[in-house]
Amino acid sequence: AGDLEGFGRVLDDVLASKILPAGEGRREHKEIRLGIAGVPFIFNDLLEWLEKRRGVRVVYLEIPRQFAMPYGGEDLVEQYWHYTYPYGIFPRLEDIKLELGRRRLDGLIHYVQGFCYRQVEDIILRRHLKLPILTLEGDRPNPLDAKSILRLETFLEMLAG
Repeated sequence: AGDLEGFGRVLDDVLASKILPAGEGRREHKEIRLGIAGVPFIFNDLLEWLEKRRGVRVVYLEIPRQFAMPYGGEDLVEQYWHYTYPYGIFPRLEDIKLELGRRRLDGLIHYVQGFCYRQVEDIILRRHLKLPILTLEGDRPNPLDAKSILRLETFLEMLAG
């Protein structure tokens, strides 16, 4: 027979050391956990490009998650009420903050569309989110261009420390 109480304390300590706020102490896991927020991105190879990078995982996609309406409700009206994307940045910000912590993100890519009013939201995200953010802008359906690839590579290097 073993010391069940002692084992429980050791297990609690190990688990507590692994559950960290967004962006803190993540390098020991050797994996960069990314999220993508903003308008639906128009680069047709962004996810594929990111996932091919060794040690990079995209674990949060704001828009597909929102379009799936993950919050339940008694009816469709209530479910739609919890759908934050059409209501502006501040309801979205609360939902994004919740997911950043839950998914333990190391960094966020904020995708903005060229000439779109939602670019202003970038300033608000940077003021309210406490993790590295890369703003990526596109204007038409294309593969990633050289400038965007360079910015992504630099962002990933910075996150890797």
